[in-house]
Amino acid sequence: MALISVREYKSLKIGEFNPFAEGGPSVTEQQADLLTNARVTNGLDIFKYANKTSLTAQQYVGVFQLGPHTVEVLPKIDGDEQSVRRNLVAMLAVTLDLDISEGEAARVATQNHGILEILIRLFCDKLFIQVHKGLVRRYEGREENLSVLRGKLGIAEQVRLNAANPERLFCRFDEFLEDNPLNQILRAAIRQLLKVSREPGNQRKLAELMLVFEGASDYPRQSLPWTRVIFDRMSERYRSCFKLAELFLKSIPPDVTGGAVHGFSLFFDMNVLFEEYIGRMAERIFRPLGYQVTRQGPKKHLAFDEIKNCAAFAMLPDVVGQLNGQYAWIIDTKWKALAKKDYWKRQSTEQKDVVSQADFYQMYAYANSYDCPDVILLYPHYKDDMGLSAGVRGSYLLNPWIQEANDKQRKRIKVATIALSDLKTVPEQLRKIILQTNEIDMDNFKIAD
Repeated sequence: MALISVREYKSLKIGEFNPFAEGGPSVTEQQADLLTNARVTNGLDIFKYANKTSLTAQQYVGVFQLGPHTVEVLPKIDGDEQSVRRNLVAMLAVTLDLDISEGEAARVATQNHGILEILIRLFCDKLFIQVHKGLVRRYEGREENLSVLRGKLGIAEQVRLNAANPERLFCRFDEFLEDNPLNQILRAAIRQLLKVSREPGNQRKLAELMLVFEGASDYPRQSLPWTRVIFDRMSERYRSCFKLAELFLKSIPPDVTGGAVHGFSLFFDMNVLFEEYIGRMAERIFRPLGYQVTRQGPKKHLAFDEIKNCAAFAMLPDVVGQLNGQYAWIIDTKWKALAKKDYWKRQSTEQKDVVSQADFYQMYAYANSYDCPDVILLYPHYKDDMGLSAGVRGSYLLNPWIQEANDKQRKRIKVATIALSDLKTVPEQLRKIILQTNEIDMDNFKIAD
């Protein structure tokens, strides 16, 4: 068994399978075909052919099993593999409501295992904590032919089924059982992960949990009773375990080995994950300060179609903050490196940050349509390209030569980066980026031609 780790947009060589090849790991041609065939099986371009001798990872992070081996794609975040896995788990915990503390993520990530085994270990550990407090039992409706009356007699069924066998009674009754929808789904997740896990410690824990949940019925994944799961004061403590089970079971695993050996994939789009993480962190930080924070909205339109008599060109900002009924700031996240360019090539070799014109025009539309004074383009920070300090890197006043009507506050677009190498610093970084009011020297920045 081998684990191959590669960062977003980095390459895998094609040749002989060798996780430790000089110059980077390599996979076979057959394995390369399986990795690039993910669009057919689960709709994602996880890897693409760069040329005949290499593959390039895309913006999806997670794991892809190739028989006994695992290929792992990690996000392009500053830090070693261990710290990146820890931060990825922490970001997933925030965005998926997994109730995993940074301490839990740090403890499990110290093991030299891939992100899938880390998530499995967290699931096992959290589930063991809850089952030691007791399994959830519920009164479940049962229907059964009995020799003595229990509960209520089903008249219609009694006549239909037992007319020639009057010593049997068709009964409807409630029974206090472990065999309920929540336990059935948890058992299904345990059974699935037993096929997936390659780590002996996890396999042992899963086997023990399988025995604990032996009273729950087995259901195929497509028939699990998701809509019948009810959380109340007795079962609320299982919600985080349920969320992790849902994550594993609702990921559509491709049959990457044609049925010969079990295969599994679990991937997340970093564009979506970054947007959702920043949105949820903004909620945590600014709602206590009196801001109304909205993710993916509110929806507005850029124009009105006079011919069709309807609004046109819908806008849906990533994160919007309102204060006292007024739009205060808008964040639009961009999971890509803020471009660098030798701007004054003839006079200087100094590099400048370059903002895409399309991104800038989008922010201009937000500022005017929402009448918002601060609109922020937010990128991840990479210290190798951008230096040690993240934060506001550019600030552009919009139409400064035009007198604002009724002395309204002038609008600006900020360009900022946020470091994700230490997630404990994210709240303070966001506060500074959003609340900073000082102007930035515009000579250091430009809009792409």
